[in-house]
Amino acid sequence: MNLVYRLAFPKYLFLAMLLPFMLTGCTSQPAIGEQTGGGEPADQPLGEVYLIRGLFNIFSLGMDDIGKSLKEKGVKASVYSGLSWPNLAQQILDKHKQGDLERPLVISGHSYGADDAIRLARALERHGVAVDALVLLDPTIPPKIPANVRHCVNIYRSKPSTDWMPWLRGVPVETEGRNTRIVNRDIRISGTDPNLLDEVNHFNIEEHPAIQKMVLEEILDIFRQNGFETSRLDNLSGEE
Repeated sequence: MNLVYRLAFPKYLFLAMLLPFMLTGCTSQPAIGEQTGGGEPADQPLGEVYLIRGLFNIFSLGMDDIGKSLKEKGVKASVYSGLSWPNLAQQILDKHKQGDLERPLVISGHSYGADDAIRLARALERHGVAVDALVLLDPTIPPKIPANVRHCVNIYRSKPSTDWMPWLRGVPVETEGRNTRIVNRDIRISGTDPNLLDEVNHFNIEEHPAIQKMVLEEILDIFRQNGFETSRLDNLSGEE
């Protein structure tokens, strides 16, 4: 196994110490609206992409890398802590009421942040706001995808020996709406490079370059479907 991914082991140890708190809940409320790094693109930013981190806002830092890559493409992207999703829902609703919500609207999350991304979509459904796409990474205890979501891609790594536990796992999702296009992509059984399976686990799936590229491709494809055909979107490497 690559040394870089062996270094993810301390995350397992740390999370094991935190499991009692995970099961009893956490009342702290992290700040929201943390913008991703990188300078502002020359062109007007496109659409709205909200990326949600997982447990306690200390894991899922690969979501920041994805956000930065999107901004380099000219996409308006920002990263939020998982527990801030109710406030984020209100921000999006306020934009919608003011006519300032840009399309496409894409929400992505990792681990418990993926679960929260679904909850965010549900909150928007109650007010009649459609979500163009959810892009999920290893959801842990996912609710059903609400009918206001037009497209959902779930990239996860199943592990049958431990997936019965409600943590440290990635599982498929189900939808409530017949018109929601849903793709469950289990990298364990989808013909993925075996070396990738050795390197990827629940804690580093969002950090792995190959997985990040999958997420970028899915999000940028949503933009292309909405009529954005630019060199920034067509060139995933970021080179002009």
